[in-house]
Amino acid sequence: MRISEVITVPTLSQEVYKRLRKDIMNGIFPPGKRISIRKLAYQLNVSTMPVREALNKLQSEGFVHFERRSIFVRQLSSQELIELFEIRLTLEKMALEWSYKHIDCVALARLSEIVLEMERKLTSPAEWNELNRQFHTLIYTYAQSKPMLEMLSIVWGRVEPYMNIYSTKLDYLIISQKEHEQLLEVLIKKDIATLHHVLTLHIRQTKEAILEKLEK
Repeated sequence: MRISEVITVPTLSQEVYKRLRKDIMNGIFPPGKRISIRKLAYQLNVSTMPVREALNKLQSEGFVHFERRSIFVRQLSSQELIELFEIRLTLEKMALEWSYKHIDCVALARLSEIVLEMERKLTSPAEWNELNRQFHTLIYTYAQSKPMLEMLSIVWGRVEPYMNIYSTKLDYLIISQKEHEQLLEVLIKKDIATLHHVLTLHIRQTKEAILEKLEK
């Protein structure tokens, strides 16, 4: 008898890690927030050990930092955000080059559904931002590169808490919605030069919206 696939069961610390990472990215634990291990363990109904293990992993990924005996969600400087958005732009332009020729009718239909759903969620920023991530992730899946997706996931993970917290104004979301509609239109035409142009405007406009709020 041959076993075709190994079944893996997530450990408790992995489950806690996923939960905390999601909460940080969604802004439930905003940048600069102090985290209590005991309080988290109580809220999640687990011991402190898996919480410590999860936080150690989050520290290695740059989501939190330890300061003496306290733990804080990492707060990025304006310069760090600028650099991360430029890194994101470079990676996404490369991923777009690798993926756009492979995007088929099925993918375009799904992207169209996501864009329509985004329009319906304009007054719900958290849901809109989640759909935004799905839109970009689906496109870059067609780059057929696991290392590229991993690097993009890291960069998105660092900037997404700020996107979820600061990019919530309706006028910003309306502009960004139009940019996604433009991206979809140009994807259908498979015009890489225009895709790069629209993507650059989209990412830099997002960066400016966040920096504007940070400076207030």
